[in-house]
Amino acid sequence: MPMKIRLTHPERCIGCLNCVLACSRELYRSSSIARAALIVKSSSIANHFTVVICPACKDPPCVTACPYNALKAQPEGGPTLVNPEKCKECKTYDCTIGCVTGVLVIDRVTGTPIICTQCGECAKYCPHEVITYGEAP
Repeated sequence: MPMKIRLTHPERCIGCLNCVLACSRELYRSSSIARAALIVKSSSIANHFTVVICPACKDPPCVTACPYNALKAQPEGGPTLVNPEKCKECKTYDCTIGCVTGVLVIDRVTGTPIICTQCGECAKYCPHEVITYGEAP
């Protein structure tokens, strides 16, 4: 069974962004909330935070939305792979529209999508077990 990240206790999120910064460090060796494969949204009305992660879909809509075949799905819903050479031809970023969770964004530096690798770094640095890492159900 592949290992995956999951939202286990979303109600515990305090908006610390440890998960986002851990992701950015793992993917790009930087500490930038704009270069992470997950999002923490805050509510302006209440002190409430929502974590949005890639579900590692078995049949990812982001892959089928890409007109250049730059994205490749993995068996059993593993991380989606990006071919950066094919991806750089694109200027429409249809993959971001196809993403069901809205977590897929384009990296401003590389011009390619920031896609979760299911590495588990976000879960490792989450102090309240909002995100966990383990075998996929």
